[in-house]
Amino acid sequence: MKYTIVCSALLILTALLMASCGPAATQGPMAWLDQPLDGAKLPLEPQELTAHASDADGVTSLEFYVNGALLVRSTAAGGMLEHATVGWNPSTPGVYTIAARATDSQGNTGPDSVAVVTVGEVEGSPAPSPAVPPTEEIVTEETPSPRPPSSPGPTGTPRPPTPRPTTTAPTVTPPRPSPTRPIATATAPARRAEIAYFGADPSTINFGGCSTLSWGVEYAAAVYLDGQGVGDHATQQVCPASSTTYTLYATSAGGDAQATATVTVIEEPTPTPIVTAIVVDTTAPYVSNLDADPDSITANAYQCNGTQTTVSVFADDPSGVASVRAYWTLESQSGQVDMTPQGGGLYEAVLGPFSISAAPANLLISFVARDTVGNSSSPPVGPITVGVTYCIG
Repeated sequence: MKYTIVCSALLILTALLMASCGPAATQGPMAWLDQPLDGAKLPLEPQELTAHASDADGVTSLEFYVNGALLVRSTAAGGMLEHATVGWNPSTPGVYTIAARATDSQGNTGPDSVAVVTVGEVEGSPAPSPAVPPTEEIVTEETPSPRPPSSPGPTGTPRPPTPRPTTTAPTVTPPRPSPTRPIATATAPARRAEIAYFGADPSTINFGGCSTLSWGVEYAAAVYLDGQGVGDHATQQVCPASSTTYTLYATSAGGDAQATATVTVIEEPTPTPIVTAIVVDTTAPYVSNLDADPDSITANAYQCNGTQTTVSVFADDPSGVASVRAYWTLESQSGQVDMTPQGGGLYEAVLGPFSISAAPANLLISFVARDTVGNSSSPPVGPITVGVTYCIG
């Protein structure tokens, strides 16, 4: 551990000297992955990744990658020397490639600092077999056996020499290739669903108006708006009748996310009911233009013409006229007749024939009108007078 700290300090000092003495950096900042180190064996538990970077233009961010996928981008303060520590929770055992990369204030990105680590116990990885050195070719040289002296043949001819055995080179066995050790492939942990934005425009509407919901979701397997499946980047128009809160829900194998947006509805004030005063009609119908035609008639003692007269009046009432009746008296006689409406408020009736005991006599006619609510012209309107004489002929 002390050795690691000393090495890191020396690297930081070297980077500062290079940044201050050398020309302005143009290839991007240099990054160093301080933890974990290359070849480290880590337990299957949450880990901390630490890196630092240096650049004359200032370091603005440090990025950490796991198996080529961005784990997190840490924003730096823009100094010549910056460092960052982030958390990493490996989900399964395996061999992981960790990388750190830095970006300066000019947008230049430097090279990656990489470490390959083993997390947990990786099963199914047999130990490598020791390499078998190639067998050297061994040539055995046979020591010649002493030859017995040749004895002369029966005829004194020397015996031919004994043939020398041929030396056979041993067979060379080629080395057995070591079995290839399988490389464990690490599975990148699933990302948690992220809701980048979710809102309503406008967020306040008048009663009867509409608003537009818009959202953007990353790393989601499915997205739901109030329980209905929707796209991860979409909009939807809503026209609520009252203030409503909408819920956006995103699911992922790495974790779910949820957000809400409220549309406030300004409701129209309840109109004040218009109270219509009920006018009670207590006035009798208005009766006018009383008339008789002719205004002088003869009695029927001698069966002469002109024994009848037509009377007429105009009657009006806000509630409507129900009836108009004519009442008459002549000497000791009396009677009544319902008048017939002629339109426009005109009512008419025919009176007669009459008889009299003495001449001349006067026919007195009065009128009573009633409206639809029971009011009547009382006392009767009138009278008008029609002169009655005997028929001389």
